Amino acid sequence: MRDKFEQFYSSLTETEISIVMRLKEILKPFETLEERISYSVLYYFQNSRVCFIWPASIKPGPKSGVQFGFCNGYLLYDPNQKLEKENRKQVYCLTFHSVTEINEYELNNFIKNALEVDQSIFKKKK
Repeated sequence: MRDKFEQFYSSLTETEISIVMRLKEILKPFETLEERISYSVLYYFQNSRVCFIWPASIKPGPKSGVQFGFCNGYLLYDPNQKLEKENRKQVYCLTFHSVTEINEYELNNFIKNALEVDQSIFKKKK
């Protein structure tokens, strides 16, 4: 039987693979994050779920593109309202249809903020 990661990657289109690989490159310097497959989606954990990468090929995901989601997106600093809320109260996302749409600086800031939020939630629970 194929492992979960192999199954994940074999389900993607070429465009989705290039977007996913670019997003993973951006996540690489954040050494406190642990990558796992959960619900057939790439999730990244620190103390709890921080963010995820969900391509449209993984159902019931986005209709198109690749979503980079923040599990506690409602707590992130987003003065320019770049994060997509849709009908959700907690999870907010950015959707990418090509590698060129990815703003690394902006995404890095959201990731740093998400890690801070995760750490503050974890401290409150202790």
